[in-house]
Order: sequence, then C-alpha cells, then structure tokens
Amino acid sequence: MNTFAIAWDSVWHHRTRSFLTALGIIIGVFAVVTLTSLGGGVQKYVNQKFVGVGANLITVMPALPHIHSKGHHSGFGGRKAFANVPSTLTPSDVKALNHSRHAVLRSAAGVITVPSLLSRPNHHPVSASISGVSLQFFSIQSLKIKTGTLAGRGIVLGSTVAKELFNHHSALGQHVLIGKTQLIVTGILRSTPSSPGLNPNDTAYLPLNTALALSGQKTVSQIIISASSAQNVSAAVTVARRILMFRHPSHNFKIITSQQILSTVISTTRVITDFLAGIAGIALLVGGIGIMNIMLVTVSERFREIGIRKALGARDGDIVIQFLTESVLLSVIGGITGTIFAGIATHVVGKLVGIPANLTLGSVLTAVVFSIGVGVIFGVLPAIRAARLMPAEALRSD
Repeated sequence: MNTFAIAWDSVWHHRTRSFLTALGIIIGVFAVVTLTSLGGGVQKYVNQKFVGVGANLITVMPALPHIHSKGHHSGFGGRKAFANVPSTLTPSDVKALNHSRHAVLRSAAGVITVPSLLSRPNHHPVSASISGVSLQFFSIQSLKIKTGTLAGRGIVLGSTVAKELFNHHSALGQHVLIGKTQLIVTGILRSTPSSPGLNPNDTAYLPLNTALALSGQKTVSQIIISASSAQNVSAAVTVARRILMFRHPSHNFKIITSQQILSTVISTTRVITDFLAGIAGIALLVGGIGIMNIMLVTVSERFREIGIRKALGARDGDIVIQFLTESVLLSVIGGITGTIFAGIATHVVGKLVGIPANLTLGSVLTAVVFSIGVGVIFGVLPAIRAARLMPAEALRSD
C-alpha cells in the first residue's frame, strides 16, 4: 500500500487537528524566513547606500600614538600607546593631501563637529547637527546646492534644517544663531537621501575655519579623502599614509576605507539577524514537540491498524516509515504554508520600509529542509513506539 497515501489520508481525515499541529511549524518557519529575508534586505540596502555614497571614500581618524624607542618596548610590535590622546589632525594635513599631486588622490576635506545649538534670532533652537567642513567636502559627498553658493563665508543649511528654521519662507540671506554667534545663510542644499553616518538634510555646514574659531579648536575630528576611483583606493591609502606619516611620525591616526566600514556594518547586521532568527527558531522547536505529541496520540488511536498490518506481514521498518512519513508530511505542510506567509509579509514590509527584501531560493530551501528535519527528529519516537507493538497486543486493544 502506498505509504504517502496512508499518511495523507490520516492527515486529511483529521484536518482540524492536523492544522493545529502544523501551526507551530507555520509560525516558526514564518518567523525564521521573514527575519532572514528582511536581514538580507537590510544588508543589500546598506550596500547600495555605501555604493551611492562612494566606494572610493577613505576616512582618516585620530588614533593612539605609537612611539618607537630602543629599550622601551611595550605592547604589540614594540609600540607604546598612550590613552586619551586628542586629535592631532590639522587643516594643514588636509592641505598637504590636496596638494600632493598624486593622481590616485582626488581631494580631501577636514570635518569637525561644532557642539552648539542652531536657532533663528528670538526663536527656539532646532534639532540639527552642525559641522565645519572644507569646501571639497560637498563634492566628495556628492552634495548639490539648491539655492545660493557653497563657497560663501556664512552657513549652508540642509533642506530639512532650512524648513524647520524658516518654514516655507526663503532662508537664503537670513540670519541664524550658533550659540550667540550670528551667521548669514549663504546656501541651501538639495534634499539628499541619507546614508550610513551622513544625513545632510538634518545638518548645517560651516566653513572649516569658521567652525574652528567658534569651537576654539585647532584640530579636525576626521579627514575625508576621495580616491580617483574605487579601483585606486588601495593605492590612495598608501599615498595618504605616506604623507601623514611624514607629518605624524608617531602614527597617531588610522585610515579606514568605505569597504572596511561596509564589511563591519554588514557583519554586525548578519550577527543580529542570525541571533533573532535563532530566537524565532524556538517556535520551530515548540512546533516539533507538538508534532511528536500528536503522533503519540495517533499511535495510541491506531493500535488495531498497526496490529492488522503486522499480522499481514508488515515489518517494523514499514511501520516506522509510515509514521515518519505522516510526521514529515505535517511538518512540510507547515513549512510550505509558513514560507508562503513569510513571502507575503517580507514583500509588504520591504515596500513599507523601503528595503529590497524578498524571498530567496536559499530561504525557501532552508525552510523546506528544516521542516523535513523537524518532522524526522520529532517523529522518530512515535514511529519507534508504533513499530515495537506486538501484533497480539495491538489487536487486543479497543
């Protein structure tokens, strides 16, 4: 007799019970597949954003200095590090990079954060970041002017900041306050999609020298470098390191490329996704326990059927396969149903959030394999119990 046909007949005959049994698998597979698909979509989104910003960007950050001295080695490689060292990167470093005349270095810009509030005279401050930047920063980050100029001595406002400060009135030529210092608005940026670490719409930009004077600092917090192309990033890093090492022999800086940042963000996202999927996988475990429980009940209900089959010559292996098939069938039905619902949910959430999240062949295959695995693992005990029944004992049961 066809083993699958017997299993399907049993499942169909107890439709309600079978559905409730498979519900745990449906929920588990739905949660795991949805989370992994959305996690993959987030990774694609982040990758697209980094590509949009530019895979050719290099960031120079302050770091602990390393002093080489004979007889006073400590740490790794004979380097002695000093903690709590402020940035020593200066506007002259930016100038040296821009005047290096190396083809692989397109341009460099200094960046500093101004820890102050932005407001209109006699108005409450708005929630905006204030950055001091070199003029090259705008071209490096592909920021375009909407009205006014980027090269003025005043302040350039992101589109959202301009709207918050002046509503729908023209901000160009108006005055704003940074702390108690009054500046004139010389430019408004076009609205630009935000990217990791950069939201120009919510930022006000000052010329670097103005920002340094306002903050009382002489150093920049970081230097952004644009390589001539993504293929020349490695060569640009070598050139930039050589120039900065000449100016900073203690090597109190670190160079990070966009690809390194991207790899870190994606690996972090992957870990979070896997962790959440693992938690969601607990539902699969609960669903498997539910299948085992129902299959044990099914074995008890079908003692006579098992006895008759054994009396007619069915072997223990035949009984095991029959009940394993039924267990796997329940699990696969739950897995397929959960995958369908996950596909719908992923598509809807992806559209609402704006990330390229869709089911992949890998997600579907993983769901099916896990479903089969759950069915086999949690169906073994009921199947073995059914196979161990003696024909006479099974036939005596009512």
